[in-house]
Amino acid sequence: MNLKFFVFEEITNSMARELSEQLSRQPSAPLSLTINSYGGDVSAALGMCATLRAHHGPISIEVQGVAASSATLILTCGPVAMAVDALAMIHAPWSEATGDAAVMRESAEVLDRYTDAMVLAYSAKLKLDVEAIRALLSDGKDHWFTAREAQEIGLVDTVLPARRIAANTGPLNVPARFKKMISSTELPSAEIVHIQDAAARDALAREQNRRREIKNLLVGPLARRPELVEVLNACLDDMTVTAAEASQRLLKRQGEGVESIGGPGAVGSIGGPGAVSANFTLPPGSLTREFAAAERAIGRPVGFGGFGHRDFISAASDALAIRWGARLPKAHPAAQDFQGTGLLGLAAMIMSSTGHNPVGLPAASLVKAVLTTSDFPNLLIESVNKVLSTRVMQTALEHRALCEKGSLSDFKPTKVADLSGLPGLVRKYEAGEITYGSLSDSGTEYKLSTYAIGLAFTREMMINDDLDAIGPILRNTAASGARLERDLLFGLLASNPAMSDGQPLFSSAHGNVDTSGKGVSIEGLNAARVLMRRQKDANENYLLTVPRFIVVPVGHESDAEALIASLSYRPSADTEMQTPEWVRGLTVISDPRLDDQDPEDWYLISDPTVAPVIRLGYLNGRDTPETQEEVDFNTDTLRCKIRFDVAIAATGWAGAVKMA
Repeated sequence: MNLKFFVFEEITNSMARELSEQLSRQPSAPLSLTINSYGGDVSAALGMCATLRAHHGPISIEVQGVAASSATLILTCGPVAMAVDALAMIHAPWSEATGDAAVMRESAEVLDRYTDAMVLAYSAKLKLDVEAIRALLSDGKDHWFTAREAQEIGLVDTVLPARRIAANTGPLNVPARFKKMISSTELPSAEIVHIQDAAARDALAREQNRRREIKNLLVGPLARRPELVEVLNACLDDMTVTAAEASQRLLKRQGEGVESIGGPGAVGSIGGPGAVSANFTLPPGSLTREFAAAERAIGRPVGFGGFGHRDFISAASDALAIRWGARLPKAHPAAQDFQGTGLLGLAAMIMSSTGHNPVGLPAASLVKAVLTTSDFPNLLIESVNKVLSTRVMQTALEHRALCEKGSLSDFKPTKVADLSGLPGLVRKYEAGEITYGSLSDSGTEYKLSTYAIGLAFTREMMINDDLDAIGPILRNTAASGARLERDLLFGLLASNPAMSDGQPLFSSAHGNVDTSGKGVSIEGLNAARVLMRRQKDANENYLLTVPRFIVVPVGHESDAEALIASLSYRPSADTEMQTPEWVRGLTVISDPRLDDQDPEDWYLISDPTVAPVIRLGYLNGRDTPETQEEVDFNTDTLRCKIRFDVAIAATGWAGAVKMA
């Protein structure tokens, strides 16, 4: 079940507590957090940050109107999307403390400590160095950022189209604390939120779009040329200058003294139908202008459209991966420059970096030529890896929470000790000898198995720029990798394998099975918890098992959720509703494979860090599929082999109870 949390008012300790309680009930559930707030209590915001960073599920954050003051601290806790007409503001922590000199000095010292904590939080996200961040928090000014500016410094990852904030959230009230700190003339965000006149709102939107379009005209190495920056700023300041007029001014200034890349009289388009035309454009500008400008700017050519090799591969692979369905936590800042670029465009940039001009080259010849380089196959494979790794991690997050992780160096059978039978500490008396526990060679044997599939980037696919055909294949492959692990995991539970002592994983000898037919109910949960808490080690000492997961067939998923919700209670008429700590930590996991085995069987499983039950092993610890590519020169096809090496074993019985 996805969780939603709204920060639409002043941040307080009660809000921080509400967030903590909500996440503790479903610590692995995906969370969608929406912000439209002027901030509030810094300590409460820092507490919310700690809660969010400890959350096991994926987090997505969206700024719909304003994220100011301490509200911006929350933006450091995950990927952030921000409406294009929203604003963010960073400033120093502020106090309303009054009193004598001693009190004020103490208050200043406390504010310094808060500043240190805020610098630490921001430095984990922003692209600025620590000194630059500290400057934002110490100059006494309010630093307002548009969505694009917030993206440039790393506070925001994605900029969204404008939203109708007033219709969605209502008027945004400025806290009294905030009004004391800044005047109404310094609140551009309040002006945006409270604009009611349609004509004024439209005019503001048009001006924002004009400035954004003009700023996007100057990127890459050209943005470092002072004469072009001067022209750009002049266009931004003149509200009568359109983006088209600004483009002409920049091109005119850029082209002063620049000769055509093909020399005087060069042919504009050659190669016949399907050839790469002379006006073939690549981000951030056309080939015929970009390379000449880059050479004149720094005195030597900059390959890959002025991005350079390292940034090009990283940014372009991020862009491709996102288009194919990757869920990147933080994409390369230049990835957005490649969002509209197809495979032919990327191939042309790579060919240009090798000294071959792609202008006029037929698409089929371009594909054939670029496959002879190492950069193009590497770009595609890196994109494939990013899709597979991110989607497998997200899809497998739930069931991997049940398991501990192991690393295997080869494909030989390996034994893993039954951890439930290991001895504990024994008292050593004065001058007495230490008692040695025995670790036998017995254990559960398991070994790696390889699962694989092939993927081919055909010549026709690349010529047609058929990116949409690749994404579904990769997403399905990633889903099959996670599905494979679930097959192994729930197959192991259903098979009830024998442990090293010869007894099945769930057996009366292990004291972890109840065959009385108690269903998913308070009675059944209590019986399962008692069995788990009574588990002992080899020295007859009680283990610190903690119920953590209720694993049920999908037919009983709603019953399990209702059961957890029902375990809240009110001790007396004048107290708040309370939930026992161990209940708040329970997570429901369901799977249809259990329905196929026996729709009435269910399990209570402990935290794997306390009493591990199942181990997932991977070759050299790699828990996502790996890829290997090769080019078939006879068919102009890039073939990709996708392999996943995984093993599974039961490692203990003390942390699991079966209710049959």
